[in-house]
Amino acid sequence: MSIVYICIILSCVTVTCYGNTKSKRLLVDDIDIQQLVNDVDTLKQTVQGQHNQIQSLLSLLSAKEAAGAIYTRWGRKDCTGNGTELVYEGFAGGGPYAQDGAAVNYVCLPHDPDFYTGDVSMSPYGHMSTMYGAEYEDNYFGPNMFQKDVPCAVCRATKASSIMMIPGKSECPWTWKREYYGRLAAGGDDGHGIVAASEYVCVDYSPIALEGGQANEDGKLFVPVKAVCGTLRCPPYKNNAFLTCTVCSK
Repeated sequence: MSIVYICIILSCVTVTCYGNTKSKRLLVDDIDIQQLVNDVDTLKQTVQGQHNQIQSLLSLLSAKEAAGAIYTRWGRKDCTGNGTELVYEGFAGGGPYAQDGAAVNYVCLPHDPDFYTGDVSMSPYGHMSTMYGAEYEDNYFGPNMFQKDVPCAVCRATKASSIMMIPGKSECPWTWKREYYGRLAAGGDDGHGIVAASEYVCVDYSPIALEGGQANEDGKLFVPVKAVCGTLRCPPYKNNAFLTCTVCSK
């Protein structure tokens, strides 16, 4: 008689052998085979569940990295800060300030435009809109900035999925990252013949001007925005105080 130890799932079974090699009888008396099978099935389900959770987390991480968020930095040609990349740089443009029905929004025009061959207007009577360059219309944005052309940079916050501009603030909510801050601007004001509508944008606190863009060509304008008390509550706002702004990402 001999004693043989067989290990099954970390549990040892004592087997007693009788007779010769052609005739053996195995006695298993200390193990519950069905319980082992159940335990193995449970372990498989647990491992599969953990695998699914890992794949889900990896997918979320991949989507977060691939998303990104785009914003325009007005008054600069660069994008600063960790997790931010420059898409392209250019100069600000838009519809002319003195034209009824001019386009409202500011745009960041690239330095290397593409044109389709032959696409040139031959008639002064056709219906069309126009694109002008943009100027700082006040030294408020920086020393000697009046009538100088405005640069811009289109930036991508690589680790964010949302971008917002907050007027009247120079800081972002504590869970958001500040991309840049500055002074609020628009395209027109009262009493100066500016009839075109415009939008509010945030001009960088430390703006620069385009080289060689000092002539008074007007076009799309950047003018400061002041608070006017009345329907605007004062306090917290102050009458005639210029408004700040910040661009935040998350």
